[in-house]
Amino acid sequence: MRQKKYAAVITLCTLFITSLAGCIGSRAVEAPPVYLSPAGWQSNEQLLNNNSFAKYASAVREEVKRYRLPFDPEYAEHELELVSPLELPLGASCNGQSSGIAILVHGLSDTAFSLRDIGVVLAESCYISRLILLPGHGTRAGDLLTTRHDDWQKTLNYVIDQAVKETDTVMLIGFSLGGVLTLDAALQRQDDIDGIIGISPAYYLSSERLAKWAHLLAPISRWVDRGVQDDPLRYEAMPTRGVAETWSAMTSMHKNLERYGPVRIPWMLAQSMDDAVVVPDQNEQLWKQQATNPNSQLIRFVSTQQYPSEHRVLTLPGSSEAARVIALTHLAIHQSPTNPHYGENGT
Repeated sequence: MRQKKYAAVITLCTLFITSLAGCIGSRAVEAPPVYLSPAGWQSNEQLLNNNSFAKYASAVREEVKRYRLPFDPEYAEHELELVSPLELPLGASCNGQSSGIAILVHGLSDTAFSLRDIGVVLAESCYISRLILLPGHGTRAGDLLTTRHDDWQKTLNYVIDQAVKETDTVMLIGFSLGGVLTLDAALQRQDDIDGIIGISPAYYLSSERLAKWAHLLAPISRWVDRGVQDDPLRYEAMPTRGVAETWSAMTSMHKNLERYGPVRIPWMLAQSMDDAVVVPDQNEQLWKQQATNPNSQLIRFVSTQQYPSEHRVLTLPGSSEAARVIALTHLAIHQSPTNPHYGENGT
């Protein structure tokens, strides 16, 4: 334990000295690229003063349109439609009759598009699928410098409040950071929420040491990655503050597990055991300890390791020689092979 603390202190000191040396060695301070400067999402609560999901989605779309830096200016309007909040229409076989409302929450640096494939499946199953956009996302990476995890929680609870007024059945689906936020909300509102699905959720991070100290690092070293965007639907650059707020969200979730747990409602956990961003084994143990509903289920994708048969656990192959897939990454299992952007023949 002492060795871990010393290692963390050494890491902090190294980053501080490196940052200081960079400042001293630079004669002139260059202005950061525009995508690293915050501009949008400065008044998130004003976007939550709408009395319907459609009006919320419209207000957020205008916020994104105003501050977004398009990846390809010729396709700016198309990009805007993909990243913005959206309610998907029910499948034709539903005859306009819904089974409830599903709220889908993306991960850090992502956009509403990332869970569209899952939303389509739910819509075909007669759920009204609402894809939200977390504050700080969809515009420019610099907007995550001023976003806090409270903003994410307020947005999710606002959309839940709307759904509870409209239907008796509300389901939450979250990927990565979204998995943390949805579980946290469900724990506090188990009387309002009827089911939860965590997809590759960040209940535990492989980079826990960095995330744990990110609050202290953020004023010293503002960026974990300053990379130029190479995907119109997610950020490449990542501010240290974004990691810090993710850790805050994780801390809140674990505290509420102790306070409100176990999870009485049906809870599905789906993840690849080859995921290097989260810690699948710890996620699985958490689910086994806290998922008390008999209808809860764990789905694990594996490439090589063998697992014994277990109650409520489904093990599926995470590799395919025919499809030239050796393992499934953190960004894989919620995307359809036919996805026009991330799929087999995607852009």
